[in-house]
Amino acid sequence: MRAYADSEKFPFLPSGRMITLKNRPVQGAVLLITFIFLTISLYSLGRGREAGESALDHYKERFSKSAGIQSKAKEAKEAKEAKRLYAEELLQRPLATDLTSIPKLFHQSWMNSTLPAKFEEWSHSCRQANPDWEWVLWTDEDNMNLVKKYAPWFASTYDALHSEIYRADTARNIYMHVFGGVYADLDTECVGPYEEMFAEYNTSMIVHNKPPSESDHFDKSGQRMGLQPTQVDEESRPKSTATGLDIPSSAEGERKVFLGRMGTDEDYVHSIPNAWMGSTPGHPFWVLPLESCEQHIGSGAQPEYLTGPPALYDRVRDYRDEYDHGRGEKMDDHYGKGSWRNLYPPSRDHQKLPPQSMVVLPFWEVYPYSWERDGEAYRMLCWVTQDTFSAAMCKHVLGLDHWGSHSITYWSHSWSVDGHWGEHMDALNKPTETPDGDENDEESAQAKQED
Repeated sequence: MRAYADSEKFPFLPSGRMITLKNRPVQGAVLLITFIFLTISLYSLGRGREAGESALDHYKERFSKSAGIQSKAKEAKEAKEAKRLYAEELLQRPLATDLTSIPKLFHQSWMNSTLPAKFEEWSHSCRQANPDWEWVLWTDEDNMNLVKKYAPWFASTYDALHSEIYRADTARNIYMHVFGGVYADLDTECVGPYEEMFAEYNTSMIVHNKPPSESDHFDKSGQRMGLQPTQVDEESRPKSTATGLDIPSSAEGERKVFLGRMGTDEDYVHSIPNAWMGSTPGHPFWVLPLESCEQHIGSGAQPEYLTGPPALYDRVRDYRDEYDHGRGEKMDDHYGKGSWRNLYPPSRDHQKLPPQSMVVLPFWEVYPYSWERDGEAYRMLCWVTQDTFSAAMCKHVLGLDHWGSHSITYWSHSWSVDGHWGEHMDALNKPTETPDGDENDEESAQAKQED
């Protein structure tokens, strides 16, 4: 019996050396023992590998499940959004007592509770950007109930308005006065939390209907603490943290209205849209748009000029020219003589009321896209009714990250004088785009399968 040494398998034996077991029993025994040892080792190694692979598969499975759980938890955390608050619930709450903080209420309105696809997506973007807020979707029926409860003096005018677009315009003024918070049209996409924006304008926020004893502006007994407006040096105006540009001065401890500027032309009558509004509760400014509507309802004016942006623009000018002086005493006097005087009764001692003011935000905060200023090229990307509309490209070319914008409006113009604009509604009801740019509908999916 002969065996030939293989230096690769048995490196401890000389290469090519022939061993005869009969003539060399000791070396033969060594070789035999080595052979048996290697056979057992290889067998054990095979069993060990199987066991190792089994254990590895087991841990892979456990890791996969764990990762799946973590991924779902992460998705749930990322998807956290403002809680739905039904209008009928809000209508039953007591009125706010903190008049210098903006409640974390996000108001939107539609004819019913079923939103077009793009409106649904953008509404969720705002709820996710402000997750500790409450979100209220007001329907036409809810708006009527709101008027009956809090503005009965306006009910006959409200009923006499030509169509729902006029009523929707007027109702948002009532949201702001009665409850405060933020209102935004449904074609508004939020790209940042509003709380950080308001903080830049020295305005605090509070959970709606928080007890006075828990508010920063009331002492433990519920009495308002003496708040003095911050004196602002006009030679050193505040700067935007995002852009370094000047922003409007805004003092702490004031009753405030926030509106947005579209574009940079302050003389353009559409430059202060009513698509976005913010306010502390009970601010007396909001009576002016309703009084104007009441006075001019018989004029036959189109929605924009009776209840829309140009009408709001005129009321802003009226407020600043006539009432926005000192602590706002003249506006408080006007409010106290009106039909809403029992809702938030003004004090006869003006020093006991916090000062009031209005802030018109620079264009980049909430209206970075201007349909008037930005021209046809941007319209193709940023106006939702265009076939070439792309929200992602619009935000990119406008540089929203650079400006530190908090929201953007895509100007759906879904309404008409007598209802809704059918062609524009078709665009809003189209499925939203997937990350690959394909429409998420059955036809496109079927086309892919056929390809």
